[in-house]
Amino acid sequence: MTAADTSAIAPTLRDLIAQRERVAAGMLRRGGVTGDGAGTHRATPLGRGMDFAEVRAYQPGDDLRSMDWRHTARRGRPFTKCFHEERERPLLVFIDLGPTMRFGTRVAFKSVLAARTAALLAWATVDAGDRIGGVVWDGRTHRDVRPRGREAGALDLLRHLADTGPTAGSPTAPQASAAGGLAPPLRALARAARPGTQVVLLSDFHALDAAAERELLQLRSGARLTLIQVFDALEATPPPAGIYRIGDAQGEQTLDLRTAAARAAYGAPFRARRDRLASLARRLGAAMIPLATDDDPLLALRTLLGLQCGPQSATHA
Repeated sequence: MTAADTSAIAPTLRDLIAQRERVAAGMLRRGGVTGDGAGTHRATPLGRGMDFAEVRAYQPGDDLRSMDWRHTARRGRPFTKCFHEERERPLLVFIDLGPTMRFGTRVAFKSVLAARTAALLAWATVDAGDRIGGVVWDGRTHRDVRPRGREAGALDLLRHLADTGPTAGSPTAPQASAAGGLAPPLRALARAARPGTQVVLLSDFHALDAAAERELLQLRSGARLTLIQVFDALEATPPPAGIYRIGDAQGEQTLDLRTAAARAAYGAPFRARRDRLASLARRLGAAMIPLATDDDPLLALRTLLGLQCGPQSATHA
């Protein structure tokens, strides 16, 4: 990562839009499609559902609850209403762009990797004909992105990703998360979820606390969850033995990694966070996917919620 490569430090709209080409090149698509050609989508058979399709003559075995009594009275013979079966699987994505996500030593910051992964999911969802929405959290405030279909839905989410950050503009008024940490944005996510919704959370889960866990337990009742833990290799594995000066917004300190004990203790916080998240995923009945900053998210998404990759190989963004 070079100083000139600003797209590795903060998500840019141009970079996020370009992820659509990677979706097409990698043949990434959401599962449940029919047919064998590009652009095919799920069939919509007639049955009980939300969307009215037509009125037709009653047939033996039709559900009496769907009888069209006005049409029956006018025509003098029984007619029934038919509906398109509800098959939509909207996708909601939670993207953590908080302070602990603005770090990375390989390829890009964790926040950028999370944004690119969300963009891949958004374009794959749009191509499948479903709606995409979610919540973007910057560590202090969150922005709700109403689920929408077509390119407009994906672009709405991507604009919020590109415009979220300490120096970014604000396309819509953010909502304060205050001291509630992850709990308020997760509560907002739950409000948007409907039965059958798929929810993907992209975070390093540094801010996961008991309140946030309770929100996730509530969220799982109406949605299928996937937790993607974004991390940097330096968080999990210590650098070579030595003394290092490290700094952040709070100041500088010295990190002494010359002894075996110090090196063994180095990755303990990461391992504890990973194990806690794995335990939570089991309680939620959720999938858990680790995603390092030098991983290709296109390949990592192969196992996510019915997503499939075609035979073509994908390259790093």
